[in-house]
Amino acid sequence: MGGRILDVPCGQGRHAHLLAEAGYDVDGLDYSRDLLAVARRRGKGRTLRYTRGDMRKMPARWTRRFDAVVNLFTSFGFFAHPSDDVRVIREFARVLKQGGILIWHGGSRDGVMARFLTRDWWTSGHTMFAQERAFDPLSGLLTVRSTWKRGSRTGTREHRLRLYTATRLAELLADAGLIVESAFDGFTEKPLQRTSSEMMLVARKD
Repeated sequence: MGGRILDVPCGQGRHAHLLAEAGYDVDGLDYSRDLLAVARRRGKGRTLRYTRGDMRKMPARWTRRFDAVVNLFTSFGFFAHPSDDVRVIREFARVLKQGGILIWHGGSRDGVMARFLTRDWWTSGHTMFAQERAFDPLSGLLTVRSTWKRGSRTGTREHRLRLYTATRLAELLADAGLIVESAFDGFTEKPLQRTSSEMMLVARKD
């Protein structure tokens, strides 16, 4: 049996499910009841459990429980205030065992800005998608307005994401006792570069 892993936020459970199949003991946490319902339909059992909760304040019983925490596919930076991101990082550190690993994946502010597109569009099947983007360099907030059209049907949604540089994120992690040991260009073995639009950070609890 492998170590104990926390997937947070776990969404529909795609990572948690695969990690459990690989032999790990997995907990998934998410705030969305709808996404957790999908995750539970994928399967659950003795080595795969799902909990509804806020990653800014995870269950007290999880203190120093996990060998690894995974935060994947840009699941960080959506809260309104930067202080909430700090709370999340502190929770990552609290639930990790001494020497435990955090694997963090998300957008790299440096790389996104290096190749910033204010708008683009693409098609998938019979549906056209378009996005308009704006970035506030003071707050670090990226605002994305998405529109889709399929025949006579259309829809729009807007979301905001706070982007961090690898330097700033490493500082926040270090403040919580999580020391970045490796930085990669997204889901590759290449080292992080200034033009990397995604980054994968591997940090260890000091």
